[in-house]
Order: sequence, then C-alpha cells, then structure tokens
Amino acid sequence: MHTVRLMHCQLPYKLSASFPVAGLLYISSLDGRSGIHNQIIKMFLNTRSLFVWCLAALLEAEAASVSSKPKPIILSESAPSNAGIPLDSFVSYSFELSSWPDFAGNLSYPNKFSYNLLNNIGNLQGSLPIARVGGNTQDIAIFDASQKTGLLGVVRPNISSDYPTIITIGPSFFESYKTMPKGTKYSHGFNLGANSSAARTATFASAAYACKAIGSDLAYWEYGNEPDLFVSSGYRPHNYTEAEYVEEWLNGTTAISSAVKAACPSLANTKFMAPSFAGVGPANDFFTLDPVLAWKNGLDQNDNIGLISSHNYMGVSTSPGITLQGTLMNHTNVVAKAGDQLREWAAIKALGNGLDPDVPFILGEHNSLARQGRPGLSNSFGAALWGVDWNVYLASQNISRSHMHQGTNYRYQSWQPIQTNLSTIGTKPPYYGNLAVAAMMSKPHPSSLLKITHLPASSANNSFYTAHVDNTLTRLLIVDLHTYNTTANNYTTSFPRPVQTHTFQLPACCRGGAVHRLVANGSDAVTGITWDGNSYNYELAEGKPVRQGNVTCGERVKIDRKGVVRLDVEWSSAVVVTLDC
Repeated sequence: MHTVRLMHCQLPYKLSASFPVAGLLYISSLDGRSGIHNQIIKMFLNTRSLFVWCLAALLEAEAASVSSKPKPIILSESAPSNAGIPLDSFVSYSFELSSWPDFAGNLSYPNKFSYNLLNNIGNLQGSLPIARVGGNTQDIAIFDASQKTGLLGVVRPNISSDYPTIITIGPSFFESYKTMPKGTKYSHGFNLGANSSAARTATFASAAYACKAIGSDLAYWEYGNEPDLFVSSGYRPHNYTEAEYVEEWLNGTTAISSAVKAACPSLANTKFMAPSFAGVGPANDFFTLDPVLAWKNGLDQNDNIGLISSHNYMGVSTSPGITLQGTLMNHTNVVAKAGDQLREWAAIKALGNGLDPDVPFILGEHNSLARQGRPGLSNSFGAALWGVDWNVYLASQNISRSHMHQGTNYRYQSWQPIQTNLSTIGTKPPYYGNLAVAAMMSKPHPSSLLKITHLPASSANNSFYTAHVDNTLTRLLIVDLHTYNTTANNYTTSFPRPVQTHTFQLPACCRGGAVHRLVANGSDAVTGITWDGNSYNYELAEGKPVRQGNVTCGERVKIDRKGVVRLDVEWSSAVVVTLDC
C-alpha cells in the first residue's frame, strides 16, 4: 500500500491542488488511481471554515479509497529462483588513468581521503572495492622507462578540457597501486589505442613494472578502453573491423602475458577483463564494432578472459532533453538501459561452441552521463538516488559487479580527491549513494551467499528490492525517485515535501528491523547529505563517518500482529531496512 501525506493530512493518493470555486472543492489526483482519475468534487458552502473543508475532503478521499486499497507488498522468506547473485566487491570503482595519481597519491604522499572513503565502502560491504585504472587516457598514455615523474600530461582544451590528451608515464606511476587499504585489488589498463610499433613495444615493457608494483593485489588486466570508439577517436581507419580488433587484442594480450610471466611468474595466468566496449551493438557510425561479433571472431580463443566487461552511461551530458526526473530519477529508464546490457550478454551466451567464455558479466565503467557528467544533474543528490536504484537493479539482474567511473574535476565523481582551480576537495553526493548500495550488499562472511531481488511492485518513481543472505530475508530497500527540488536556481518546490507510506507483509519469522536512511534537503541538493545519520565530508574527518546531531538515527520499525510493517519514505530519499528474520 502507498499513501502520501501533505500538510500533515494523510491521503491515499497524491494531491496536486485544492481550491474553492463557486462553492466547490476540487482535489486533483496525480497518480490517476482507479476511482480518482481526474477530480473529486465536493459541494461546500463558501462560509464553511477551512477546518471543516479539509475534514470533509479527508472523509471523502477515505471513502473513495476503501474499495481500492492495494494489498501490502509480500516479502518472501527465501529468495526467488531468479534473484541475482552479485560478486564480492560489487561496489567498485573505475579511475581515469590520468587521475589515478590524484586519487591514490604515491608512497611519499598517499591520499588519506581516498583511503578512508574506500575503507568505508569495504566496512559496509564486507569486501573492499576493486580499483579499475583505465578509461580514455589508458589509450593515450605512453610508457617511458627513463621518466622520473610518475605522469606528465598536457591538456589541450580544443580536444578535451577534462583530461590530458598527451600523456607519458614512468615507473613511479605504479607506486599509486601501493597506497590504498590493505587488501584492495586492482585492474590495470594497457594502451591499445596507440598504433605504432614503438608505442606497442613501450606498452608491453610497462607490464613488468606494473606486475611488480601490484603483486598479489592484481585482479585483472585490461587491454584497450572502448575500442569500438577508436574510429571516431581517430585511432583507427574508418574500415576497422571486428576481425582486425580481435587479431590486435590476441597479439597484444599474448605479449603482455609473456612479459608478466618473465617478470612475475606467479602472476603469469592473470586473466583480462574484455572487451570494454562503449556500445552494446549492433555497430553504427559511432560505435563501429559489434561486441557480439568480436566474440564470434574468437576474442577468447586463448581462454584468458576472466570477466565480460561492458560500459554504460544513461545519456550524454551535452544532449538536449536530459533531465533529472526523465533520465536519472526514473526507474523505467533504469530498467530499459540495463535491458540493453542484458541483451548483449544473452547474445554472447547464445554463441556457445567455446565462443562464450562463461564468466561473469560486469560493468567495468559506468556513471550517470557521458562526457564526465553535467553540473546540476550528475553532482546532485538525485544522481545519488539514481546510483542506488541503478546499481542494485544491476545486481538483481546478475550483472555481477559495478565499477563507477571517477576522474579529477569530473561532474559525476563520487569525490574530488585533491584541491584544484576547478573543484574543491570533498565528498560528493554520488558517494552517499555508493554507501547505501554497499550496505545493501553486505555479507557477514566471505562464504555467505547474497541474493538480490527486484520486486515487481516497483514503478517509475518507486523501486523496491530485497536482499537474502544464506537464504534468509535480511534487508529491504526502498528508493523514492520523485524529484523534490529545494535549491537549484533559488527555486523551491511549491508544496510541502510529501511522505509516502509503504506497507509490506513479512514472513512470520521476522520480528522488526533497523532503519537506515539516505536523505538530503531535496533531489537537487549538493551538500547536507547523510547516510544513516552520518556525514562523510572531507572537512569533518577526511571522509570518515561523523554522526550528525540534527538527523534521526537508530530508528526501528515494528511489525504488527498480522506480520505487516509500514514505512514512511520522503520523496527524493532512500531507505534500507535491516530485518530481524
């Protein structure tokens, strides 16, 4: 059951307006529920008081809803057969290679802020995020063994003002892999874009330095970032084919593995994530390679792919028509975009005959809006709520791990790692969403089996999920995706913030639960955000949690004698309930 409250009056539907006209009271419905499709009209005398007026409206609304009250959403004691089973370290990150020294620091000056933020995720999730280092600049970076500085880059604003487009890296670049919390695993991306023999030779030579620095913390290699964009990026001719890409990839990964075997024998069998395409096929004038055809051409013929990696963005930041409600805070859009990825995965699996590697499918890079995001959207609390809905939906569909892309000064970043002339060091709204997802993915032991279920009661503006650990109902997630703006352009939503009541039928074994809320003043907020009553702001404790006195925490829900629990959720917020079942 869903109920919305306005001005302390509890109504079984959402009010958009109420006003007296010639003795009539009009109450407009926003959700078009049966029996309240357009307007409820009630005759009143103009002399009646506002109190009587409101009371009569409430009685009328209650009477109209008696016969159509929805039943509670039923939560099952055990996970359904189609529940998703995410990998450990589900909440992971992708770091732009040129930004990696900013995020991680080096042995002399490790970035304690990033260290703390990764540690927070690990504490909630039960496993540290995996750091994938790559992105556009991995196919720009040229290794120079004689270079003393870790990374030298030149920004050419006519190409991109967001990252350098001329880059060389030296051996000390790899120090950054030694600064994060103990146990952090890494994926390092090698340059496939550079198309000269000298550049390829330098890339293969860098493998020895990379494996020695990363050591046993190495999870995967990656060779090339979004090669289906190599034509549009000018790295390859317009007639570049899947067969040519596969040949390059096979030759290059063989050379990398040989270099690693010579320098780090214990890491000789490290596998690759691939193909890391931007598009999901079929090929077009922009995404010029089809991922399914790449597999069909024998991409995994050497049996060295450990993860199928795809990339995703909900749209392009510079495209017209991009909005917070329509593009990000929209569960229907989330389901549709994930569906594109799922169809690609299904097509790869359908190849069979040894062409399908039969390994997990992940998003090796993704975020809200391509081209580093848009201010006011990608850096808002609404983007954090999108991140919760998007990531947990991925997990429910067996997309096994999520690497959210990060870069210095990027608008969609979860945190700004250093102070620059473009951005202030600090924790950004999307990070708070990452925390909520990590809490939903929590496992008490590495051997525990976590299953995530997307509930069919979800709608465009509300999504519901459950987590089962070792086949026991453990958590419930509610994400409210109604935008409620309070700060952007000095605009204030013209009605009090609605609170929606959701009703759930729990198994008989459940006794109650602890409530953890993700809240802010509105969907457009960029500050003042808390997760479970804590702020993770840089200026408070360098990203460590600090309890806020003005935010409710320690809240619990009770289950009535019929096993029913009711939860109030504000528009533009999310709630994780840890259940005692």
